[in-house]
Amino acid sequence: MILILGEFFFPPGTNHFLPIDWEDRWRPFQHHNAWQHATIIAFFQLSALVDLMSQAWLAQQNMKLEWAATALALVVIVLEMVALIEHRKALEFQVHTMLMLPAFLLALVLTIKVWAPDQPLFWVLRAWLMLVSGSRLLVETLMLHAPLSLQPWQADSPVDLAFVTTFFCWLLGSGVVMLATVYGLCSLWHHCCSSRKRAPGAEYQPCPLGEDSAEPEQFRAEVVLQDEVI
Repeated sequence: MILILGEFFFPPGTNHFLPIDWEDRWRPFQHHNAWQHATIIAFFQLSALVDLMSQAWLAQQNMKLEWAATALALVVIVLEMVALIEHRKALEFQVHTMLMLPAFLLALVLTIKVWAPDQPLFWVLRAWLMLVSGSRLLVETLMLHAPLSLQPWQADSPVDLAFVTTFFCWLLGSGVVMLATVYGLCSLWHHCCSSRKRAPGAEYQPCPLGEDSAEPEQFRAEVVLQDEVI
């Protein structure tokens, strides 16, 4: 809520809350940037409330509901960014367009996960896209206002525009490297800890049941008995 109020009333003394200029006889719309940013923030707050409700208030956590709410917020940010990049300079247009791609793909992956939640490939894609999309504002700031050359970008230079695309590809690659590093360290830690704590001979072995064993029939009888009791 503080972020939304900041869009309308910051810096102090400003008022961008009224979307229509009632003093003009043509009643034109105004302060579109503030309302676009406020809409994006509001949908992400709605997603956070859905997560809170699912994890704290419902009897059982509903992951599909959380994924659907996050996907909706990401779709909204993509739609609003399409309008925000209009009439921007070539550099800002290219940066915002590239940052819209992971947000759209993440919304698509979360939407698919609502109907196919048990696909490991989508879990990996979600983690990777979360790394890229979660650092969107930081990446946008570094790419637009703090380039590696410490000199302002030349928006009309094809070379600078090409390097912006190259840096974005490096961002995608760094997300893959980070994800692979975390997975490798966790796998190594799990392997080392499990090998130390495992008791001698404590390994999974097939159940030694022969063809004439009576244990399967005993299990079936117990299951039937439990069903009759229920």
